[in-house]
Parts: sequence; structure tokens; C-alpha cells
Amino acid sequence: MKSKYQEYDNKVLNIPGIITGILIGYIITLAFFIMYAIALTFTSLSELTLPTLTMLITIIGIVVAGALSARNTKSKGWLNGGLAGLLYAIIMLLLGVFFVKDVGPTSAWALKLLWGVILGAIGGMIGINL
Repeated sequence: MKSKYQEYDNKVLNIPGIITGILIGYIITLAFFIMYAIALTFTSLSELTLPTLTMLITIIGIVVAGALSARNTKSKGWLNGGLAGLLYAIIMLLLGVFFVKDVGPTSAWALKLLWGVILGAIGGMIGINL
């Protein structure tokens, strides 16, 4: 019987898993943002909830990306998840620069990247046990 760990037994990083985790994390994030936009449009939900729900949806996306990146590894789930969280945050920041022309690198970026690593590592610790 083949083990789910067979391909990654001797590797520290699961690069295909990290890429897959990030992509699925972004798909889930996009789905939640679409549902939130629909709820804002058709209900009396206040736009004052925007910052809080945006942060919550992003946290969910990063944790899912970290969990999925570590799902098929035997050890170092925190490392795979942390790297997935870091890459997720970097992509998110770069997309922000691309779509919002006035936004550029600030000191808050370091904090966002740190939170990406921490949340991704937590997701990786969860994902290694799935």
C-alpha cells in the first residue's frame, strides 16, 4: 500500500503542495469576498464591517493555504505552512500595489508579512495532522 508521504519522505519542503495550497487559499478567499459583496448589495449589512470581515477572510485564506501546503508532508508542517503564508501575503501586497496605484511599501508591510508567516505556520501545524 502506498503511503501518502511517499514522494516527500526525504524532502523538507513540499513545493507542489505549497503552490496548490496558495492557489486554493486564494480561490476560497475570492469566494468569500464574492459572498460578502453579494451580502453587502442585497442586505442591510453595513459597510462598516468591511475592515473586520476583510481581515477575517484573509486570515481564513492564509490558514487554509498553510494547512493544504502541509497536508502531504510527514514533518515540518509549520515550515511549509509558514512559507505558504509568506508567499500568500507577498502576493496579496503586490496585488494591492498593482490595483491601488497610490499604495506602496510601508512599515506595515513587515507586520503583514509576519502575520502571514505566523498564520500559515499555524495552518501548517493543523494540516500536517489532516
